Amino acid sequence: MRRALLYVFSGTGNTRTAADLIAGALTRRGIETTVWSVRMPFSGAPDPNEFDVAGFGYPIHAFNTPQFFLRFAKTLPDVSGIPAFVFKTSGEPFHPNSASSLPLVRILRKKGFRPQFERHLLMPYNIMFRYPDVLAKQMYLHTRGMAEVIASAVADGKAQPLRYRPWTAACMYLFRLQWFGAWINGPLIHVKKDLCTGCGLCAARCPAQNIRMENGLPHFSVHCTMCMSCAFSCPKDAVRPGFLNPWRVNGAYPFQALARDANVPPVFVDASTKGYFRLFRQYYRSTNAEILAQTGKAGLPEQKN
Repeated sequence: MRRALLYVFSGTGNTRTAADLIAGALTRRGIETTVWSVRMPFSGAPDPNEFDVAGFGYPIHAFNTPQFFLRFAKTLPDVSGIPAFVFKTSGEPFHPNSASSLPLVRILRKKGFRPQFERHLLMPYNIMFRYPDVLAKQMYLHTRGMAEVIASAVADGKAQPLRYRPWTAACMYLFRLQWFGAWINGPLIHVKKDLCTGCGLCAARCPAQNIRMENGLPHFSVHCTMCMSCAFSCPKDAVRPGFLNPWRVNGAYPFQALARDANVPPVFVDASTKGYFRLFRQYYRSTNAEILAQTGKAGLPEQKN
């Protein structure tokens, strides 16, 4: 039996949700799949040489692969031609996101991996503003369909040229300022003492181990990745993420419950959508066609009911 390993960095769970969907689709194709969440210490990561294919998943941060994930990739042992693929998530389908994986792909090639393809998956925002439940449901159902497309490509050994437009690469490098912003913002994160119960959940979930508990309260250091796990997952909404606080979003999206809820429509963005979300129409149009070609079923209807 073939074996696949998915390395996943996911602060708030959206990318991990996508990884679990891909793992399920691979398993249904007879590929035994292990999902490993990237966190400190990196030394605990499974050896990719024990697997037949490796996947690398991350949330796009300001048009970039998170520096934390690149640091992890550099610690992996050398391999000899293991096929690899990249899946990345973001809350919008904008073109500058396309070059975010360029530094990661370079690292993987130096390590001896053979990057075969990459896919960009839309998942709800965990910062700036909260997406409505109907859009979160659409994104989850669509990613579930795209997981089948990805798994089929892995099973069949498909590859595509990985090319990056110069202007998108320029955007990626320009917005790397976010890395420095994370270091500056880390110590500015704090909790509202009248809300914090000292449960320690934020410290336990921080992938970078940037949070320590002292006298019953969390304290934040300079090793922040801006993954927003602390603010997003706090059960009391007590975390104030520094200068990002005006864009704070709190509370996980209940994807599976939304998928089962017949009272929540499955489509938010369709061919008639106006305003900001009209920019999402082309993404759904093209990827729905891929899902239809792979599964024989449309990923989502073109029009709302």
